[in-house]
Amino acid sequence: MTPTFGIFDHIEDIPGTSTQRILQDRLALVKDADAAGFTSFHLAEHHGSGLCLAPTQEIFIAAASQITKTIRFGPMVKLLPLHHPLRILEDMCVTDQLTGGRLDFGVGRGVAPIEHAWFGSRWTESKERFEDSLGIICNAFATGEISSEGSVYHDFPTVPLATKPLQDPIPFWYPGNPVVAGRHGMSLMCAGPVPQATYDAYLESWETHKGGTLRLDGPESRPRVGSAMIVAIAPIEKEALAISRRGVDGLMRRTKHVHTYDRLVLSEAECERAIQPLNHILASIEEAIAAGAGVPEQITERFAGVLAPGYVDHIALQVPTGDMTYDEARRTVELFGSEVMPALEKQFAG
Repeated sequence: MTPTFGIFDHIEDIPGTSTQRILQDRLALVKDADAAGFTSFHLAEHHGSGLCLAPTQEIFIAAASQITKTIRFGPMVKLLPLHHPLRILEDMCVTDQLTGGRLDFGVGRGVAPIEHAWFGSRWTESKERFEDSLGIICNAFATGEISSEGSVYHDFPTVPLATKPLQDPIPFWYPGNPVVAGRHGMSLMCAGPVPQATYDAYLESWETHKGGTLRLDGPESRPRVGSAMIVAIAPIEKEALAISRRGVDGLMRRTKHVHTYDRLVLSEAECERAIQPLNHILASIEEAIAAGAGVPEQITERFAGVLAPGYVDHIALQVPTGDMTYDEARRTVELFGSEVMPALEKQFAG
């Protein structure tokens, strides 16, 4: 299958730049990406910090959909434990309608304990709350009614799903865990290249649970794996590496800042456990920087290596990120769209 390419973004704060300017620039970047042939724009959810200036993703997605033609949009991810499932479903369906059926909906649990506390939830219950809300969502699409029957965390009278989605079904994504993604019939998003063991676990889980309950796939749905990669393209590799490293430094600084608030609700030992996933990422961050920074020919060659095993058919460029400037991000998108993307599509067509 011919690979597709998207953008994964946090919409981070830029010191000295107004929030309005940042959001306007991002809308312009999305419009450019749409014209360049990118197929998707994935937007993260975080709260209470400069890590994410558009935490209610549906608002930004709805606005961006009005100035674009074909690019698809979606959370990566919507943090299910933080929100009432009724609100999630209604906002999701309205957004699918406003985008003209261009919604891809990523869901997840959330890694920052303080964000759960801010919404009156508990990070330690995130797995159970995620599955609870996911069950309500699956049943609502199957029955046309939003019901809390069987829910541990919600108790409300049954609500008609008055606004239906335009798509049937809406494609869903899940990051990181191949077993969970496969079990629920969702596409899988991974950070960086995908090992065979991850791909095999995903396919096995998909087939084992196919046709079961709590599935979000449709009759024509198929297993799909995406890879998110930090990317910076410049005329010379040294410049691209400097941009990428500056981008990563800013992203990690803002992410760590979010976790400093965890101490308001957790013990020191629990805080250490909560930040372990970030420490795991940091352990291999130099490798990630090197893989995604270079001139167009280098990026083409490296991404061809990611696609060659056949596990991945969608690559999401994490751009802009951290302290990368808007102009640097725009250049990366332009060069990728004009030089890298056509070469990869030609090489892996079919």
